[in-house]
Amino acid sequence: MNLPALPKDKANHVIYGILIYALSSLILAPIFALITVYIAAIVKEFYDKSRGKKRFSYGDVMATLAGGIIGTLITLNV
Repeated sequence: MNLPALPKDKANHVIYGILIYALSSLILAPIFALITVYIAAIVKEFYDKSRGKKRFSYGDVMATLAGGIIGTLITLNV
């Protein structure tokens, strides 16, 4: 059985979500580290839109947040 492949852009967002969570969790409680991931994802999309690179992508925000959730689950040993 083959698992569906993530597009490269979405996979990058997941990885960055994990990294942002990991760095944030060094100084913040898990819930605040996850909130930091969400804020970073929103800010990045607004930044891209303001630079004319692309439109705001809710999919990118969700992919980044998924990375943060993965980091949370790893941290909490769930």
